[in-house]
This record gives sequence, C-alpha cells and structure tokens, in this order.
Amino acid sequence: MTFFFFGSAERQLFGVYHAASGAERGAAVLCPPWGPEYIASHRIFRRLAIMLAESGYNVLRFDYFGTGDSSGTREDGDLDTWYEDASLAVDELRDMSGATTITVFGLRLGAHVAWRLAAERDDVDAVVMWDPVVDGKQYVQALVSAQSEIDRWWLTPGNGKRRLDLTKRGTMDLLGFPMTDAMRATIERITPADYRRPTRARVFAFYSRVDPDESALRAAFAAAETPATSQTMVGQTPWRDDEGTIAGQLPFAMLQRMVEVVA
Repeated sequence: MTFFFFGSAERQLFGVYHAASGAERGAAVLCPPWGPEYIASHRIFRRLAIMLAESGYNVLRFDYFGTGDSSGTREDGDLDTWYEDASLAVDELRDMSGATTITVFGLRLGAHVAWRLAAERDDVDAVVMWDPVVDGKQYVQALVSAQSEIDRWWLTPGNGKRRLDLTKRGTMDLLGFPMTDAMRATIERITPADYRRPTRARVFAFYSRVDPDESALRAAFAAAETPATSQTMVGQTPWRDDEGTIAGQLPFAMLQRMVEVVA
C-alpha cells in the first residue's frame, strides 16, 4: 500500500493505492459512504481493496475533502463536491496505473457518487453499488430518527438544549457528525429518477438486506434501458455498527462476489 495526498494545495485529498498483484486486469476506485457509515465500513472497504489488488486490479481508496484524513473540516463539502473529489480520484488512478477505463465501487452515499461517475464519464467501465441510497429524504430522516432515539435516552435536558441551538445555526449533529444545510440539501435531492440516466458502464447492485428501494432502482434502470444485475446476500450491513449487525465480521462472500462480477 502507498499512502499519499493528491489534488490541489487548497484541497488535498488523502489516498491509499493498492498495486495489483501479478498480471494486471484493471483499475478500481472505491467511493466511501459518509459519517458513521464511513467509520463502520472502513475495515471492510480496506479488505475489498486488498481482494481486488490480489485479483489483478490497481485500486485507489480515498477520503472526500473534509472527511477521514483529507484536509478540510467536517462541515466542508456536500454530495456535489464529493462527486468532484471522486472524479479527481478517477483521474489520479488513471495517471498512476496507466489504465484507460476504471471500475468504480460505492457504498450507501458513495454508491450514488459512483453512479454519477458512471453516468457522467465515458471512461467508467463498470459500477458496483452496495446498498445504494435511492431516496435521499428517507436516508436523512433515518439518521435524524436514530439521533432522536439516542437523545431521548442519553442526553440531559441541558445537552438537548445545546443541540437545538446548534441545529438553529444550520448544522445538525447526526450520530457524531455534523450535517450542514448544504449537505442535507444535496443529499435530499437523491430520488429514483437519478438512476434513469443512461450509462455505457456495466451496472451491478448488491444488497446486504432486503431493501424496499430495490424495486424502485430496478424500475429506474428499466426506464433507461440500462442492463443491470442485482443480488441480495442477507447478512451483515457493513455501514452499521451495533450488536445487531455482528459488527467486526467481514462479509467475505459478498466481497468475493463483487470481485468476481467485474472480472
């Protein structure tokens, strides 16, 4: 693994490059989720990168601006600028690996970012979406509900008042991460219609639970006449971190299947 920074001096992004083992088969960029889902899935994304490298892929993991080890603060960025960061990561990997086409993987919000890469760039050969966010408003509401449940059980009245004041200033504290109004607005724009855009890339959708949004996503692909393959392998949801998800286990079967479909 090679650790490095790329991008401009004002917007440095942290990356981890996994060189292919043996004969090279391609190149892949991994688009992470946001916030608590990033933390919960970090180890699994690292394992996916290693498995891809062992199968012959040059792989780039990276952090969006204002997240992880990239520069910026946690209030910086939104879904649009995270897409710009991911597009820059594709350019960087092409330069590093010499590849002419790229496979992109994405989890949760990262899956939507990966989809935009496939829809807006002609050098993306395949896109693998893992538990993609299809309805942004529902996604945000689920985070708000989870935070409200925590507040109900753990926060003192004084702490609750301080959180209310923070919300009034345009930033919500959601499970330990700030979500600004700009972030929320761009995330809540996500609808099934986003996935009706045409793409030249091969499309694969994976689910680690039975997802009611899968039918809406399938209908969007059908409306755009986009051939897409979907598979549900019920088990650990890699973007959650609690005792009910068997946190700490790696979903090797799911990861191996993802590597196989892009070969």
